[in-house]
Amino acid sequence: MTYSDGEIREYIRKVVSESKSSARVETGYLKRSIRGALVGRNKSVEFRQIFYGAYRDNSKLIEIAQRIMPSDIQWKVIFINEEGKEQAVKGTTRTGRKLSRKSVTSENVSSANIKALINSIQDNAKKKNDTGEGDRVNDKEKP
Repeated sequence: MTYSDGEIREYIRKVVSESKSSARVETGYLKRSIRGALVGRNKSVEFRQIFYGAYRDNSKLIEIAQRIMPSDIQWKVIFINEEGKEQAVKGTTRTGRKLSRKSVTSENVSSANIKALINSIQDNAKKKNDTGEGDRVNDKEKP
């Protein structure tokens, strides 16, 4: 579906206002740093927020954008540091793996690739030869 610039900007306003209202207020810098913009000819959306709002539950910008933005609009969240430069976010998963990324995009959030992988594994499992017939001569000669 094709969206007009006004409709996309309305989605941006909804995401930004809801994430600002859900952000934790310490100094107010996090709320002031959350913003969104319509970018380029392909009408993708870019959200920005300060770095410390990514993993410490100060802002739920990614979850809100995932919920409000339509699936056919490309969007991404870029994390910035205090100087305004893009910051690579580093975190640790529950299993101990370290991860680092500069931005979270709508492609990162989707689980379509995981579902495709699971389906391909299941299809390969069905194609296996499970007839149970052996090729040994001893199996056929038993009385």
